[in-house]
Amino acid sequence: MELRSFKKEDMNEVLKLIDFARASLREDGVDQWQKSSPNRDLITRQLGTKEGIVLEDGGVILGYGALSESEATYDRWEDKFRGRDYFVVHTFMAHRENIKGLGSIFMEKIIAFAKKEGKDSLRIDTHEDNFRMRGLLNKFDFTYIGPIEIMEEGKAKDRICFEKIL
Repeated sequence: MELRSFKKEDMNEVLKLIDFARASLREDGVDQWQKSSPNRDLITRQLGTKEGIVLEDGGVILGYGALSESEATYDRWEDKFRGRDYFVVHTFMAHRENIKGLGSIFMEKIIAFAKKEGKDSLRIDTHEDNFRMRGLLNKFDFTYIGPIEIMEEGKAKDRICFEKIL
């Protein structure tokens, strides 16, 4: 399995992965990603900023995410974050039906990539009810930082953010 940059020709497979992730969250009773985002527009923006990444195995896309070097919604907690040269992980999703532990494999690849790029930490947020993501973050020793708000379809939505020192 390899982590690589998202390419335009990956779009249809990533959109299918979004549909799977949205349905999976709905089945888990999590009100995250149930509206319009993530969607083609977001993924296209992430392609344009070269932030998108995919986890691929033998030509099959098993995971998608995006890495940026800032996130304005986290600014209120800047004094609580310990890392200063970081990636923010966005839109993290893995097709859990394909391979057991795929989310862990994907996170391991992101951590290794961040270290290789000289980053000292990762930041990420999720819905409070997203027990799968929270379990993954706990497994990888992410530290709870605090609540944030994101905008979704013009409405503020509560999320919680975390940090992992690398």
